[in-house]
Amino acid sequence: MAHGISASTPTPATETGSPDLGYHWIWTYGHLLPAFVFAATTVALILLGFPWWAWLVPAVLAAWGVAGFLVMRFGVRMNEIAAFPAADFLADGSGKVLDVGCGSGRLSIALGRARPRLTITGLDNFRADYIHGHGAENTERNFRLAGIAERATIRPGDMREMPFEPGSFQGAMSSAAIDHLEPDGIRKTLREIHRVVEPGGQFLLLVIVPNIWLRIAFGPLVGRMRPRSFWQNELTAAGFDIQRQGTVRTTALFLSRNDNAQAEE
Repeated sequence: MAHGISASTPTPATETGSPDLGYHWIWTYGHLLPAFVFAATTVALILLGFPWWAWLVPAVLAAWGVAGFLVMRFGVRMNEIAAFPAADFLADGSGKVLDVGCGSGRLSIALGRARPRLTITGLDNFRADYIHGHGAENTERNFRLAGIAERATIRPGDMREMPFEPGSFQGAMSSAAIDHLEPDGIRKTLREIHRVVEPGGQFLLLVIVPNIWLRIAFGPLVGRMRPRSFWQNELTAAGFDIQRQGTVRTTALFLSRNDNAQAEE
């Protein structure tokens, strides 16, 4: 007796692995290069019998390299997805959230894991050259690997001119993105966030400001970073009421509410 052959539809392969945020290794391990070079120079000078003042400077620079590495690796931790830093952001756990300058999805994933009933829209122009393989496809893959793809979508666009209707979101958030802009671009972006977040909605802003840890890692370059007072003034001018401030590792945190006031021109 002939046996029938049943055809079955192949099951798509399930992606496995961890989200890849894509930040270049130099951001985490780059300080080890000067640390090694200056340490080797120090040892060579000591072995050759040079006086202490000849090897003091390279020894100090070697120590700086090690300290900078420790700050970036265990303080900033750019390639790690930490726990969501604000339990009081949309604490009821529902609504629509905009991630402004979502990058490879680090903050979106943290929020998606902490608030399983929220939906998230990530906005980015995907032009950052310091993220390997940066693009909407990579961020979408990270969402799938993190298990939030059904609740998180990508919308390519310019944060200074957002493609959303007024009051489209109950909340917005942004981490280490808006601070890449010049002051005029920052003001436009904050006004746009105020426009697309509904009255009474919340805005969580995480930005890099000068502090002792970043002074260790970047030295005089920290002088180009805008101080905490700059962000306080700009948030207020854009129509936000700052509810809480704090620090998350090496980053300043501002949790604000859209008070529905007209942003200052």
